[in-house]
Amino acid sequence: MTFLKKYGFYFMAIAVISEWVLPLVLASFVPGYLQFTNLISDFGEVESPTHMAFKVWEVVNGLLFLLSAPAFYAYFKNTSKKLSGWFTTMLIIFSLTDCVFTGLFDRATSSNTQDVTGMIHNYSSGIGDTALLISMFVLLKLYRMQGKPAIATLLLGAFIISLGIQFLFVYPRIMPDSQFKIPFRGLWQRLNLWLLYMPFLLISVKEIFKKKRI
Repeated sequence: MTFLKKYGFYFMAIAVISEWVLPLVLASFVPGYLQFTNLISDFGEVESPTHMAFKVWEVVNGLLFLLSAPAFYAYFKNTSKKLSGWFTTMLIIFSLTDCVFTGLFDRATSSNTQDVTGMIHNYSSGIGDTALLISMFVLLKLYRMQGKPAIATLLLGAFIISLGIQFLFVYPRIMPDSQFKIPFRGLWQRLNLWLLYMPFLLISVKEIFKKKRI
């Protein structure tokens, strides 16, 4: 556990940077792939040339997120053990559902597909996104308790914006027959993830440089 507390922020930084960079790399192997239109999970389509690379990437990143949890708990436990526990629990749920499970179970190829693996993939992704959003809310509460209202306000703004972006992303799924079409699902998915990942990366980078100065 001491090892994870010491190097957990490194694991988080690597995972977040990977989440941002690797889709750009994988896109070069998929003809016609558009970052603003296609979803990240499209890399994991069974017929895709990046199918296995996506699965390995998701599982590895999920494990990196999971291994970072003890460091974040230790970082916030003096502020509030209860909220720190909630925060790390949401991080663990996200790492397992939105990363590990979506890597292990192939996505349903269409909305009519009812196979078990496809359902696990789709529902796990939704659960993971929700857990990550909740972690942002818990994080702003922790910063308020630390007497850092400016950071808490920024996180509140990011949380509200993320809710709006999340609506744009899920609207075509929950209202498939609506005449009001919202394009660019790939863009909304990426913006939402970048926004939610940012606090994790900033905390990790801050702690990494802090430890190097000691």
